[in-house]
Amino acid sequence: MADVSFGIFVIVFMVAVSAFSVRVAWLHWIDSDRAPDVAMYRYSTNPSVIEGHERGIVALAGWLVFMTLGLVAAGAAAAGAGPVVDVIGTCFALGSLPLLALHATIAWFNRPKILVPPHRRRETGSVTDWLRHRRDVRATSEESARRDAKGNI
Repeated sequence: MADVSFGIFVIVFMVAVSAFSVRVAWLHWIDSDRAPDVAMYRYSTNPSVIEGHERGIVALAGWLVFMTLGLVAAGAAAAGAGPVVDVIGTCFALGSLPLLALHATIAWFNRPKILVPPHRRRETGSVTDWLRHRRDVRATSEESARRDAKGNI
């Protein structure tokens, strides 16, 4: 009995988290002021990382929905719904992995643009920002080294 009640709790929790994430994705998509600010969760101090997760919220919400459907199907299969439901749950769980990969590519490179909220499509990804910053720092340090070499000669 304890296993069944824990399974029901997990499924209800995942359904609630999925519903919340779909709502957040919609609010970010329409550029609503009511969209929750990801920065308030304080998991990163790098603004580029936070903006990347906000850009990729649609793929992340899709991943959560697919994982939830997979868990619901797995719970139904465990309750005796049959092997077909188990296969469907496995398909949903495995089908969620490309969505997780899409979330990462959107956060890092802001690609594919079709999954990025329209008002954020002109932004660059966090890896692109990091590479640009690294190039600028390197150019600045080489320039200062040249200036120092000229002054010491």
